[in-house]
Amino acid sequence: MILFIALALGLGAYLLGSVPTAYIMVRLVTGHDIRRLGSKNVGALNTYQQVGTWRAVPVLIVDAGKGVLAVLVPIWLGAPNWTVLATTTLVVAGHNWPVFLGFRGGKGAAAIFGVSLALVPVLTLITLAPVALIILAVRNVVLGVAFGFLMLNILLLVSGRDPEQVALCIFLTLMVSVTYLVSIWSHVVQSIKDRRWKELFTGLA
Repeated sequence: MILFIALALGLGAYLLGSVPTAYIMVRLVTGHDIRRLGSKNVGALNTYQQVGTWRAVPVLIVDAGKGVLAVLVPIWLGAPNWTVLATTTLVVAGHNWPVFLGFRGGKGAAAIFGVSLALVPVLTLITLAPVALIILAVRNVVLGVAFGFLMLNILLLVSGRDPEQVALCIFLTLMVSVTYLVSIWSHVVQSIKDRRWKELFTGLA
């Protein structure tokens, strides 16, 4: 029975993550496929770039909410702790590789933010101010979010959190980092080849 519940929760988490919030929002507003616009990323940042702040905010909230539910639902149902490891990983996987969009989705940052908010709310909230300052200072959301992930993992390590929480957050950070690096690899290679060092960072999206 426990295994059946875990499998059901894992499948549910993946399907929940696969709901393409950004795609739906941009399609409703413009009639276009977000995968053909801007950075082609199915996420809140590209939504903001295409249809503005007030339509991107609901996308961010819903995508983060997926991560929150992936943590809380197994806990509410009394599932084993290891189930949370599976559901959080699968909800991010669903966001990044959604079955409803031919496995072309986002990067998973918003979903992981929701996971960390549910697991370690205080530490997550602590990172928000520095992230906002960096975004305002360098005008680059990606660098700000990357700093936030790094800061959160450092805080987890130095605050003596449970090894399982630390391992999960590090794993999810690596997951989103690898996904993102794969998506921008051609940009990085071309920028280095052309010696456009400024665009190496400012062109990130």
